[in-house]
Amino acid sequence: MSKTENTADRTADSNAKSNGAKAIVAIIIAIAALSFVFSNVAPATLRFLFLEFTMPAWGWFLAVLAAGVVIGSLFPWFRPRKK
Repeated sequence: MSKTENTADRTADSNAKSNGAKAIVAIIIAIAALSFVFSNVAPATLRFLFLEFTMPAWGWFLAVLAAGVVIGSLFPWFRPRKK
């Protein structure tokens, strides 16, 4: 086995470990966010300009979470570029 193949194997292993760790952190954050969202069940009112919306607080939190996911996927500024 050459040095290049050995280095490539180590790089692939470290990338796999890094991706696994990122997935675990993402799952933990998602569980924490969803538990926060669904623990707030009291009604909340949103007033914007002349409009007024009333719904459970968890609905507003879930909407903000979904908006953040959409915006994060639309603007991948902080993602590493693929080579």
